[in-house]
Amino acid sequence: MDYTCIVLGTVFCIAGIAFACGKAHIHLATWQAMSEEEKAQIKIGPLCRNIGNIIALSGIIFLFKGLWPTIFNQWFMYAIILWLILAGFDVWYIGWSKRYRD
Repeated sequence: MDYTCIVLGTVFCIAGIAFACGKAHIHLATWQAMSEEEKAQIKIGPLCRNIGNIIALSGIIFLFKGLWPTIFNQWFMYAIILWLILAGFDVWYIGWSKRYRD
């Protein structure tokens, strides 16, 4: 077992769930610095669920690597590369889509 990956996976899963539930974004300095008008233009619920799912997915990948290193070791690099592509596409979609703006 790889305890570093287990700890990182657990932290990422908890952070992802906190974001998805809408509890973590209020602690971000950028969110606190925004004016009320800017905050009103963002649909924060769907955006937090989206970001939370991406963070939790990375946590799941790390947990698999930590719990089953002999099985998942050869696939870890591919999973991370796929996650990076997915996360990059997600950032592009968030910026392009009108789904997260009022």
